[in-house]
Amino acid sequence: MLLLLLWSWTCLQGQDTITVMQYNLLYYGNYNSAFAGCNEATNNTQDKDENIRTLLDYVKPDILTVNEFGATQTILDNFVRHNLNINGAEYWKTDNIVNYANSSIVNHIFYDSRKMELKRHAVIRTAVRDIDAYELYFKTSGLAAGDTVKLVCMVAHLKAGNNSTDEGKRRAMIQNAMDFIDENYPNDNVLIMGDFNMYSSTESAYRLLTQSYSNNDILFVDPLSLVGGVGNWHNKYQYAQFHTQSTMGWSDNDCRSGGGLDDRFDMILMSDEIYMGFNDLRYVTQSYHAVGNDGNHFNQSINEGANLAVPELVAEALYACSDHLPVTMKMRLHAQLSVDEQPFAALQASVSPNPATNQIKLHFFNPSESSLRVELLTLQGQVLAVEEFQAEEGTQQWEGSVQDLTPGFYLIRLSNSEGWAQTMKMVKR
Repeated sequence: MLLLLLWSWTCLQGQDTITVMQYNLLYYGNYNSAFAGCNEATNNTQDKDENIRTLLDYVKPDILTVNEFGATQTILDNFVRHNLNINGAEYWKTDNIVNYANSSIVNHIFYDSRKMELKRHAVIRTAVRDIDAYELYFKTSGLAAGDTVKLVCMVAHLKAGNNSTDEGKRRAMIQNAMDFIDENYPNDNVLIMGDFNMYSSTESAYRLLTQSYSNNDILFVDPLSLVGGVGNWHNKYQYAQFHTQSTMGWSDNDCRSGGGLDDRFDMILMSDEIYMGFNDLRYVTQSYHAVGNDGNHFNQSINEGANLAVPELVAEALYACSDHLPVTMKMRLHAQLSVDEQPFAALQASVSPNPATNQIKLHFFNPSESSLRVELLTLQGQVLAVEEFQAEEGTQQWEGSVQDLTPGFYLIRLSNSEGWAQTMKMVKR
């Protein structure tokens, strides 16, 4: 066992940054003409494999999640053999296909087994198609299997379409996913990713993920909310650098969507636990991007003229492989926390009421007489207000006003002069 743990730590100590890649593979291996005319002539798997290998070599992901993957074991085995476990690599693993919806295309995951293991694959059934949840554990130093850093990857392909009925179906799918998280992983590191087919951040499904779920402990952060990428992104030039679909200005067959880059369908959203680094896994700032999007191809093919984001070979592979761009992000294991730097249990603090309207109270236990500091922060870590006060040893209470705050999510950080600190989420109605 000791030898195994030392080997596992060697794997992660050399590369403690984890790269995640999400990609809609456009009916990979599916030659059913009922699916938008995708067949061996218009969507050849061997041609796609060559482009996929180019993209994987460029991104070098540790976790790859996909949509529109052919729902047979043969296609799955061939994908691993032809694209992942090649050139001496033997460490890529996956899981068997679970397909309650009996769809010709499914979601799937592939992961580097030198760095993590899959403990559980659960499937959330919806009226449209399945959502897959993969519970992974990282092989970190000194911890027994199953008692290490956890990451849950939820892969979804939401209902397509730009009318109110389609929007309602997307919301229902996300509701099912959020209820599953509430029941199983309310305080864990969770990514929810896939082809969301959303045209704007005003959609109720998007708001349910990022603002309005009934359990205030469950909140997803869109990495692009930190850099101005959230809004009505459909066919808007101001969001050109964030679009993921379509990679081609026009299409010569019924398989691929044309029109050039003008929609942000493909996303990876993270639980606030990952954003803040609460559970030893933290988002690497500004690491999220759509591969190949240089911001200069609005309503154009991704390979039209010069592409300033990727080499020409990669731009050509993106154009030929799918009508979607892959999205990637990085996370760092055992990162130094940006907002909270000490164990939470020290102060044993809580905030009430939560959600709050006018006043809040902090209840906490102070280990010794000391000065304390209360900070009000945005989710991005911006300090909005600070108050310092003296507190005796023992159970204490602090009161403050939130009446003038804009409704939304905030962080409250309590720290004392002895070095203890705790950060809590607070919702302002």
